[in-house]
Amino acid sequence: MKILIVSDSHGDQDTLNQILLQNPRMDLYLHAGDSLQNPYTLKPFISVKGNCDYDINLLENIKLKTPYGYLYMQHKPYFSSNVLNDDNIKIFISGHTHIRQFKKIDNKYFINPGSIAFSRDPLGPSYCILTIDKNNVDCQFINLSI
Repeated sequence: MKILIVSDSHGDQDTLNQILLQNPRMDLYLHAGDSLQNPYTLKPFISVKGNCDYDINLLENIKLKTPYGYLYMQHKPYFSSNVLNDDNIKIFISGHTHIRQFKKIDNKYFINPGSIAFSRDPLGPSYCILTIDKNNVDCQFINLSI
């Protein structure tokens, strides 16, 4: 399974369109919030609501099944103990910090794709592509030219 993940686009539809054109064959497209758009203009991205999003149609979080286990996505990187202790959830995705992250703790993955707009990452704006099978989660960060 291949999943493209972006976050914190802050209204930059041109960059989202460019990312889609460069990655046409993903199984899923996710947006970790602060798109400043509604779910209809974000398609094919499935998005959660960020702290700068005001559309009432955006969900606070989503939970999706993957070959490795469930993926849980919300905007802020502060997960409740109920979510963290759910043994079925193996992949945690967040945005908000505008800094990329990929770490594994006790067979659970914590991923932030960085930001495609207003990056705070020393490596610049980014998004990521996850490749998931039943035994592993691989994350490839893609740097955007500034």
